[in-house]
Amino acid sequence: MKEIDTITVTSSTEGLDIQRIDAELKALILATEGMVPGSRSFGLAGEFLTRPPLEAANLLAIELEEKVAEYIPEITIASVEMHPIRTLGSMSVTIYVERRDGI
Repeated sequence: MKEIDTITVTSSTEGLDIQRIDAELKALILATEGMVPGSRSFGLAGEFLTRPPLEAANLLAIELEEKVAEYIPEITIASVEMHPIRTLGSMSVTIYVERRDGI
């Protein structure tokens, strides 16, 4: 996989501001770790981009869960689904989020 072409964020949890969560998650995903001054850990390392689709989905889910715990603590990643699209090496990603217990 070379790139993520489409990102969709969904939640079945009531009370979440899904538009805000969507914007925050997309900012986190689109930022490269180490590139934001003052917050060098913000963003993703991108290791998942060099992996086959199933492994990429697992690595993305793990990395996202670690990052949202720090930057969007009111949610947790329930699951990540990746679907190939027509462009070779591109994927469409659906991220399912839930409210974190106790928040």
